[in-house]
Amino acid sequence: MSNSKKTWAIWLGGLAAGIAAGALIYQNKEKLGPQMDKFSKKLGELQKTGEELTKKLKQAGLDSVERGKNLAKSVSDQVNAH
Repeated sequence: MSNSKKTWAIWLGGLAAGIAAGALIYQNKEKLGPQMDKFSKKLGELQKTGEELTKKLKQAGLDSVERGKNLAKSVSDQVNAH
């Protein structure tokens, strides 16, 4: 599976999970009244975790690109040297 397909699948999965969570909350809003503070706190923590994960994934991608560039330059230099 290519990176763009993985990204699309992750994005689509997150969207579906958000819609499902929103529908569940809407259906049970009377029951969840006292729990909303706890839920808001947990949702905030989840959002922070998601942001941190996104930063780490972006950095890992940039690191991979940089390693690929260095490897290509190294191979090119070796081929040109011979």
